[in-house]
Amino acid sequence: MFGVVPKVLWERRIPADARNRIPLALRCLLVEHDAGLVLIDTGIGNKENEKFRDIYGVENAGTDGRTSLEDALGELGHKPDDVRWVMNTHLHFDHAGGDTYRDPTGKVGLSFPKARYVVQRRELDFAKHTNERTAGSYLAHNFESVPFQLIDGETEILRGIRGIPTPGHVPFHQSILIESGGERACFVADLVPTSAHLPLPWIMGYDLEPLVTLETRRRLYQRAEAEQWLLIFEHDPNVVSGRLTKDGKGVGLVNEKRLD
Repeated sequence: MFGVVPKVLWERRIPADARNRIPLALRCLLVEHDAGLVLIDTGIGNKENEKFRDIYGVENAGTDGRTSLEDALGELGHKPDDVRWVMNTHLHFDHAGGDTYRDPTGKVGLSFPKARYVVQRRELDFAKHTNERTAGSYLAHNFESVPFQLIDGETEILRGIRGIPTPGHVPFHQSILIESGGERACFVADLVPTSAHLPLPWIMGYDLEPLVTLETRRRLYQRAEAEQWLLIFEHDPNVVSGRLTKDGKGVGLVNEKRLD
């Protein structure tokens, strides 16, 4: 998760277990919009086998064979059928795995059957043409049956919700920028997976283009600080969000929202 950063440094921020795993969230964002409920990313889903779940330490089981995502929607009074838009930042298994689900008979269907699913056009093409480096992250049953609405580059998907290209982790990764009431919030996804990754060179070994990640972050940080964006972290187990500020060593957070 931290690429070339030495373990003695990154473990001060997120300690590892005996199998060298660290706790990570699968945080999806639900947005209330005039066009209906909008769900940004969908987690891992329920389709993977026990070996996969053990390797990654997946803990997302929900009721009725679904996942904790559907349970969380239920706690807010919503059903999967109530979601009208699903926006994927990219199609890796931990971001789009919940786009579909496996029912008790083994059949795979759409998790949110009344929703429009949105992704970058070239990301879908990239996901369909894997190589030895990318095949483990793009699992076809997560996206092959999804009738996506495809967008190209920076696009206002709905009023106040914009997909902005943030390449580096994968070439066609996007973050989702939300504007409402004069405020802006950005779901940065794997551009900055946790608050521990805020330092510019703290880049995942999973990133296909780490130098592109570096420059994408630099540009986004400049805009986020100038416009006082709230950054929302998808994988941070404790820090949900915060606003960027300059500190003596680079960048930090203020107005953090934490779970611990």
